[in-house]
Amino acid sequence: MLKTKFKASLIHLLLSATVVGLFVAFALSIWYPNPFFEISGLKAIILILLSVDLVLGPLLTFIVFKPNKPSLKFDLAVIGAVQIAALVYGMYTIHLGHPVYVAYAVDRFTLINMADVNPLDAKQAELQASGWWKPILVYAQSPTDPKEQEQLVMEVLAGKPDIDARPQYYEPFNQHSQAVLSKGIKPEKLTTNADSKTKLDALLAKHNKTAADYAYFPLVGKEKDVIWVWDKTSAQAIGTLDVNPWALNHMAAAQP
Repeated sequence: MLKTKFKASLIHLLLSATVVGLFVAFALSIWYPNPFFEISGLKAIILILLSVDLVLGPLLTFIVFKPNKPSLKFDLAVIGAVQIAALVYGMYTIHLGHPVYVAYAVDRFTLINMADVNPLDAKQAELQASGWWKPILVYAQSPTDPKEQEQLVMEVLAGKPDIDARPQYYEPFNQHSQAVLSKGIKPEKLTTNADSKTKLDALLAKHNKTAADYAYFPLVGKEKDVIWVWDKTSAQAIGTLDVNPWALNHMAAAQP
C-alpha cells in the first residue's frame, strides 16, 4: 500500500513539476529577464506557486490515494482542481506583475508593470507592448507645451502616475541612448563606501574595464532599487550593482 501511495504521489509530482517548471522557465526568461526578477517583488508569489503545486498537491495525493477507494476519482479531481486554480491565479498574478516597459525618465530607469499601464496608449505602434513578450526599453519624453507640463505636474501631485508610467510620452530608447549615457551617477560616488567599492571593483575586474567606461543609473523595482550598469561604447546594459542608489549621497556625506 505504501509503495503504491509513493508511486502515485511521485507521478503527481512529476506532472506538476513539468507544468510549473515550463511556466516558470518561460516567465524568468521572457517576462523577467535578468536583472528584473530580483527587484520585481514577486518572489513570494513564485514560492507560493511552487509550494502549492509541487508540495501540497503530491502530498494530498499521497494521503488520499488508496486503490479501489470508491471516492478516489472524486478526491483526485478535487486536488487537481485546487492545483489548477492555484496555478491559474499564480500565472495571472505573475503576468500582471511583470514589467512590460523599462522606462527612462529624468535620471533613472523604472520597471513599469502590466497592471500599471495601457500599452495601447503608446503613440508609436512598435512601443505598444503586447504584454506577452519581453519588456520594451523606452524613453519618457517630457511634454514641451507649458500648459501640458503644468497639467502633468498637477496630476502627479494629485496621485496620478508620473511620466514614466504614461505610454503616450514614450519614445524609442535608442533615439536617446547617447544623451542618456552621458549622464548617470558619477563613478566617484560608488567608491565612497567600502561595500559599493568592492562590488564595483568586482564588476570592473570581470569585464577588464575602467569605471569611466560605464554609465550608472538607478533601476527602480517593486522589491528594491539597484544600480544598472551600461557600457558607453556598445550602449548595452552589462549588469547591476546590488547597491541602494539613493543611499550614495548619505554615504558620501558621512565621509570625513
